[in-house]
Amino acid sequence: MRKRIRLTGRKQLARSAVEAKVVEIGAKKLVSMTIADPKAFKKMPDTARIKLRLFENKFSETLEFGTLGAMKTTAEIKSGAFSAPSCQLRIVATNHEQKGLLLGSTDTWTMRTGGDDQDGTASEGILLFQPHDIAPRSWKLDVREDDYPIVYIDKKIPDSRTWVRNDPIFVSCVLPAIIREVFDDILFANAPPEQAWAKDWLGWADTLMPGRAVPWTDGRQQKQVWVNDLLDSFCQRHGVLELLVGKLKQETVS
Repeated sequence: MRKRIRLTGRKQLARSAVEAKVVEIGAKKLVSMTIADPKAFKKMPDTARIKLRLFENKFSETLEFGTLGAMKTTAEIKSGAFSAPSCQLRIVATNHEQKGLLLGSTDTWTMRTGGDDQDGTASEGILLFQPHDIAPRSWKLDVREDDYPIVYIDKKIPDSRTWVRNDPIFVSCVLPAIIREVFDDILFANAPPEQAWAKDWLGWADTLMPGRAVPWTDGRQQKQVWVNDLLDSFCQRHGVLELLVGKLKQETVS
């Protein structure tokens, strides 16, 4: 039976209120979590339960960390489907008067489980790359609501984070397609976004086309022209065609 969590009086908690990371011990994956800002939970009862909800690609799981008065520091991830799950901290009341009341929660953020401290980012740190089992595809884009987009790279590809940064074929052929997909999602809203990640992407676009207005209220054709011009500017600045031609000539000679 699905339990309902009531939302009345919920406090917005900062992501920095806790520190959470994935720890791999043998075949097990654990989330280690500690409270980084005790003041954020000061007015909440010690009996309130601490939950961390994970969700990715239609899979979801809720981890239990005990109560604020007796917090557990680790919880095992049972599902093997997670690579870079979105997660949300929730504090839920347990006493009879408020049982099930959501006392506080954070916005969602992305927790990567690859055990690699490298950020694996590109395009000025606004695009994340994560190895994952996505065969038969080699890459797959996940545009998330509250965090930066993630590109999954199939885990069979060796040293995938170096590949996405330096391979001329990926940079010239795949990265422009990824950029187009992200901006198609941003422009679909027909209004300037509120999400921080989308604002960062628009700021990055402005470095390529300074002062070029975003056609929020224009039709699909005008938006396509804007995205096409953005891709031309990106490819020109980074010399992606020259990178590809050089790579192909090198392979022909060898």
